[in-house]
Parts: sequence; structure tokens; C-alpha cells
Amino acid sequence: MEKSEPVKLWKLTQLFVISSLAATFAFTLVFFLTNWVALYFAYDFNIPGHFDLNGLVFDTEKAGDLWTFDATVTILLSKPVSALLMAVVSLAAFMFIKRKLISFFFFLFWMNVLSFNLALGGLVDDAIMGSGTYDVLMLMKMNLTAVVLSSLIISYLLYRVGMINYFVVWASFPKNYLNNWQARSVFLMIAIVLPWLLLFTFPSFDSESHYSLSNFLKNVSVLVILLPLFIVKPKDAFFSHLEILNHPQKFDWLNLGLFALGTFLLYYFMVDGVYLS
Repeated sequence: MEKSEPVKLWKLTQLFVISSLAATFAFTLVFFLTNWVALYFAYDFNIPGHFDLNGLVFDTEKAGDLWTFDATVTILLSKPVSALLMAVVSLAAFMFIKRKLISFFFFLFWMNVLSFNLALGGLVDDAIMGSGTYDVLMLMKMNLTAVVLSSLIISYLLYRVGMINYFVVWASFPKNYLNNWQARSVFLMIAIVLPWLLLFTFPSFDSESHYSLSNFLKNVSVLVILLPLFIVKPKDAFFSHLEILNHPQKFDWLNLGLFALGTFLLYYFMVDGVYLS
């Protein structure tokens, strides 16, 4: 590839700030919406519960009479299914909206990455940790071979999602951000990996569980999605309809304020717990 001027550090710093705030809002939004959907279905089956900064809690034992087959399957699968719906919608918008603000670009990127991580990667995590949707697997009497095979298929799907995201990133930024291995590595580390590491450092709102095995596993599938960003060869033919993102606009900074406000409000709502009555 032909040589070009390296990207200035202050531009990369701007991308880091925008991406970090977009990732934080996307993470909080996905967390809130998926837990609210599960709580809604629990309420529909007359199973009391609530969710707060630590996640979803039910007030009745899962061995109780209220936890019928339909209730267990519906409630426990509602989170990954709702996350998958958000992932598909945000990925479609990420792929097909021709003109995007940089802030909206990173918001859609993180929405689809984090939603796919919860929808697909969360299933693998639950199977390993014996929690959540693991109860559904037991009800359906799935054996170890089926679980392993499903995990491999899910890993492949996550990798393909990562490839789509990379082709969109390649088509959306000037070539001096990505035209050689050094430039691409610096750009990806500052604009994507470092913001993700911030979320990895705080994988839940529970300060006592930052470094648990469960929270590590919940983030491993993000690595599968991000992997193609570093190893797949770029192709100009894909998503050539997308316009190039050059500099943050004034509306990007307005959006960052909205991201911060939205994160604060959702956090505030969850401090004392969200209940349905």
C-alpha cells in the first residue's frame, strides 16, 4: 500500500473519548433493556423479582411451583433473545446507513458487539458456569456433545460478526488510519481495544466481582468479535457505499453529552432496583 501521513495523536485521542463514552452508554443500555425484558416476562408469570446494578434477582426459588417449563424457558431465554434482536438491528444500521456521525458510528459498533456478546457469548458462559440459560439446557436434556458443538457454532458466528464489523470500519475511515499494520494497530488499540478494556475492568457494576471467572468468560466472546480487526485482510469492495468519517462534528460532542446523561439516568434508575408491580 502507498505511504501516507500518520494520524495525529490528538485525533486518536478524540476517537478514544468518543468510543469510550459510546461503549459505556451502549453497555449500560443493553444491560438495562435485557434485564427489563426478563423482568417483564417474570412478572407475566407472577414470579416476583427485580434488577439493580448487580443484575437480575428473583424472589422465589427456581425449584418452586411457579417455575414451570414455559416460565423457565421464556424468562431465561428472554435476555439472549432480546440482546440478539438489538444486535441484529444495530448491525444492520451499522452496515447500511450511508452517512453517520462518528459518535453514532461508535454507538452502533458497540451496540452490536456488546449485544452479540450477551446473546451468543452469554450462552457459552452460562453453559460453563452452570447458571442462567444452563437451566434451559437441563430442561431440554441437551448432552455435553450438543453443548460443545453449539459453542463452536456460536464462536464461528461471532467471528463472522467481527469480520462484518471490520469491513465497515475499513470502509468508514481514511486509509491512513488503516493502510499498514502499524497504523492499523495504533488506531484499533486506541479507538476500540482501550475502550473495551475499560468495560472489561468494570464488567459489572458490582465492585466485588470485577475479576471473577464468570465476568472473564463474559468478555472472552468480545475477543472473538474483535479478532478479525487485526488478522483479516481489508477489502475495498465491501461496503463501498459508506461515506468516510473524517473529523468529529459539533453534533458529535452533543451526542457525547446525551450518552453521558443517558448513562447517568439509567444508573440512577438501577441504584435502588427496578421493580414491576
